[in-house]
Amino acid sequence: MTITGVQGHIVRSRCEPGIVCHEVCYDAGGTLAAHGHAPAFLAFAMNGRYRETTCGAEFDCLPRSIVFHPAGEEHAVAIGDAPLRCLALELDAREIACRYGATLPSALLRTDGGPMAAILMNLYGEMRHADPCASLAIQGLVLQLLAALSRTNPGERERVREPWIDRVAEILRDGFRSHLTLEEIAAEVGASPARISAVFRRVYHRSIAEEQRRLRVEFARERLRDAAASLADIALEAGFSDQPHFCRAFKEVTGMTPARYRSALPAG
Repeated sequence: MTITGVQGHIVRSRCEPGIVCHEVCYDAGGTLAAHGHAPAFLAFAMNGRYRETTCGAEFDCLPRSIVFHPAGEEHAVAIGDAPLRCLALELDAREIACRYGATLPSALLRTDGGPMAAILMNLYGEMRHADPCASLAIQGLVLQLLAALSRTNPGERERVREPWIDRVAEILRDGFRSHLTLEEIAAEVGASPARISAVFRRVYHRSIAEEQRRLRVEFARERLRDAAASLADIALEAGFSDQPHFCRAFKEVTGMTPARYRSALPAG
């Protein structure tokens, strides 16, 4: 395995089953154009700093920052005003699962310092040794790292919140009554439809379609207070194609039909 799109200088490399470790140096002020890696990829900044852009988010990485990317996830890098030195790991998910019985995280993760940084510093030290024990030590340290990533509580690690996800929620709030398509939303926020769907579900714990349905039902609940408005009119105003569709969706969300809900409203 090799790093895709690296423009820096690889000082040394070490290969173990399913694991490739590189010490990489970059010149101050340099940039790496948007690129992805065929295997999963983890970068640990040892000296220097850089700004990374990925998944619609931007964040600064300082010494002891750790960033994990699932396989194929694109990112771009702008290096700071001092040379940058990183420990970069490429992790083959299939080989690691078969050989070590371990799994890799499925989403972008970032954290600073802590126990994982200590593990990576130890890994870097073993990488520099040529003795036969280094191979076993490196494999063990990578497994410790994966265990730490998996066990860390979400509140103790930073899962990058893409800034466009709030814009997606805003688009839905403003346009839930229209026939929005995922492609239209993607074009508006500048992310792929698949990425939008995955991140929205992760953040809001429901799909985009479920959120649109929820917003339509909330609108309809308010309109049902108007006794003069027919169910058919409310259905169309809320964005449903017809009254039966409206009634089914309303019951799925509230547990009762629109007519029953209206009858339960207080008089006046």
